[in-house]
Amino acid sequence: MTTETPPDDWVLLEAARLCGWSFEIEGLRRLCRIDKPFHALCDLIAKHEKPLVDRKLLCAQEAMKSWVGGGAGPETICVRAIELWEEGFGK
Repeated sequence: MTTETPPDDWVLLEAARLCGWSFEIEGLRRLCRIDKPFHALCDLIAKHEKPLVDRKLLCAQEAMKSWVGGGAGPETICVRAIELWEEGFGK
């Protein structure tokens, strides 16, 4: 990285995925400190990419909006989140 701040975990995981590696996050953090090409790849990813979006989280957040606005119960919110997922929300 161009700064002293270590990259976020998602950056390390994405760089490892692109390299075809399956290290644990701690191993990737160590590798980033000593392996200059891996470090450079992490730098590029951090600079030009955005974190991946978790569709399940997006569906749950969207379903929660019905609770805030209309007073739906927890079962209704869960069912709505599942419906959103099945409809492809967030793709």
